[in-house]
Amino acid sequence: MRNHVLTLAGAILLSILAGCSGVNTLQLVQDRPEDLQLLLEQHEYSRARQLTGRYPALDSSRVQQDITLRESDYVQSVYTDARALESEHDLLGAVQLLSGALQRVPHSDQLRGLRNSLEQERVHQLKTNERKQLVTRANYMIDQQQLYLQQANLEQPSLTRRWENSRNEKASATLSRQLLEHGEYALQQEDLDNAQICLELSLALQPTPEAHSMLSEVVATRQSQQQLEQQKASVRQVRKQKQVNKKQQQKTEVLLAETQQALNNNDLQVARSAFVKIPPSASNRSEVRSIQNDLDRAVSTQVTSLMAKGDSQYRADKVKDAVGTWEEARALDPDNPELKERIDRANKVLARLEELKSQQHK
Repeated sequence: MRNHVLTLAGAILLSILAGCSGVNTLQLVQDRPEDLQLLLEQHEYSRARQLTGRYPALDSSRVQQDITLRESDYVQSVYTDARALESEHDLLGAVQLLSGALQRVPHSDQLRGLRNSLEQERVHQLKTNERKQLVTRANYMIDQQQLYLQQANLEQPSLTRRWENSRNEKASATLSRQLLEHGEYALQQEDLDNAQICLELSLALQPTPEAHSMLSEVVATRQSQQQLEQQKASVRQVRKQKQVNKKQQQKTEVLLAETQQALNNNDLQVARSAFVKIPPSASNRSEVRSIQNDLDRAVSTQVTSLMAKGDSQYRADKVKDAVGTWEEARALDPDNPELKERIDRANKVLARLEELKSQQHK
């Protein structure tokens, strides 16, 4: 009689378990060798491997290779389908799909990693949606409290209004606690903006030491981050300036070499053209000042010589030749007022000569 009762109780338990959702992989009856193909078709790879482990006759390399290939294809298919559900924003469906698959291939790190990631994203999404609803309700509740106070200053509130306000105060206390929890969660996620919003609303609804302390932590964390960003920006600026200085130094070295080479060749135009390209930041370097002095002396000597040559040509009535010589000198010293005066005077003479020639032809 006792065995009959136990058998009946076991049958009832199996019937109940078989009808429960999510128990599709529960091995209610011992798998048999002839069930191997069915298990593979149903993607029950974990049970298939257990079956081959119990029956050595089934545990051949061909069977194991077949299980491995089928399992790999199944894992990749589930992974692709889960990603597709994720792209459609069906995180719950993706998590359920992965959880079901992991009952069949519990050793798949790929599926487990994706499920954990999507589960965290789903929790965050639920938290975000709940926070948005709480913020909306909190703002509405604060407006109701302010409206009640404004009306109370004008006239004595009715019994109904006082009762509604009392109910709102209780709801505000609940909202304040919920927002405090969301503020703490956002702070843990380093989401300082939403943490500050939740905590400020929590304090507006019902001031508490916990909300004050947490909000102070948010402010301190934000200040610390700002200081850190400023330090990073300063370091980046220093590095950038070092790079600029290095490039300018390299450019200066090249231009100094070009200037010196042109000076050696007595090609003052090229020397002057190269020297003026040297960055102003290098103007105080001793080698730059030294070459500048050499260039200035060479230019001064050349200009003086060309000016004298031009004067001689002008006195010999070779006015055009004189202008050409002085222009050559002015190319070296463009701001020289004496050269400008000579050239202007000579050009007037040439213009007058051209005018006289024109009148003679008439």
